[in-house]
Amino acid sequence: MLMILAMGLYAFSMSITPGPVNLIIFSGGMNRGIHATLPFILGATVGFSLLLLATGLGLGWVVQQHKWLVYSSTVIGCGFMMYLALQLFKSESSVGQTTGMQSGWWTGLMLMWLNPKAWLAAIAGNSLFIEPSQISKLFAFVLIYSLVCFACLLMWAVFGKQVSSHISNNQYVHWLNKGAAVVIVAMCIIVLIDLVT
Repeated sequence: MLMILAMGLYAFSMSITPGPVNLIIFSGGMNRGIHATLPFILGATVGFSLLLLATGLGLGWVVQQHKWLVYSSTVIGCGFMMYLALQLFKSESSVGQTTGMQSGWWTGLMLMWLNPKAWLAAIAGNSLFIEPSQISKLFAFVLIYSLVCFACLLMWAVFGKQVSSHISNNQYVHWLNKGAAVVIVAMCIIVLIDLVT
């Protein structure tokens, strides 16, 4: 029971903290509402669950043995996140608007596989909780993490929706979108600088 609690707390701490995925979900909840953001949330949850399972089954070890995989996936991931941030920055979304930057199921799934934070969370989580050949424990960890991850990402969408309900001026939403985009780009730049130093 304590192990399940520890896994849940780890999943919560990694899923609730701000990151590119959370900021995109926040913006989606603010601009398009929870229902329209749900496909992205589901895609991100499935994407991370598959990543956690794959790293637990050995992909994490392979990546750690070949540093060029870490570098290339980080650069590609940051490039993709910067592309999404640019779309968010250029979007003319307003409260309740369904146009602008559309982030669906596949985008959420791909972003998790290209997100350096997701890779670190998956590899570190498996290192903490899963011993080699503990397949049943790995599946339990993936299930717990999936449920917690989905709940945390959904909270970001709800938070975005709540913010939009208190904003009557679309100009504020416009600047919040731009601010979220700048933060995503700044995160990517920090990751890339850390990669080369």
